[in-house]
Amino acid sequence: MRRLFWMGVGAAVAVVAARRARRVVRSLPDAVVHQVEDATERASSALRSAVADFGAARAERERELVEALLTEPAGGTERRPRTRPAPAAAWDDEPDWDDDDV
Repeated sequence: MRRLFWMGVGAAVAVVAARRARRVVRSLPDAVVHQVEDATERASSALRSAVADFGAARAERERELVEALLTEPAGGTERRPRTRPAPAAAWDDEPDWDDDDV
């Protein structure tokens, strides 16, 4: 019941605020209304431009990362698969990948 009451209060406040805002807008001179509309249009245009610039920069960075991470190195991969089994004590002395020429 409390929630319903507060929802009703919120709706009533919203209606009153909207009516008062309309009344204030009607009482403003046309020059002020046009200035506000112009400022809103400029802000909207600046936001669209910023979003477009961000999208272009994001796409460029994504292309750079894909190119850097998904291409094969010029000399091939550095590690080759093991061609023969490692000695039993290899883990104690040296790494177990095969570095000798085959």
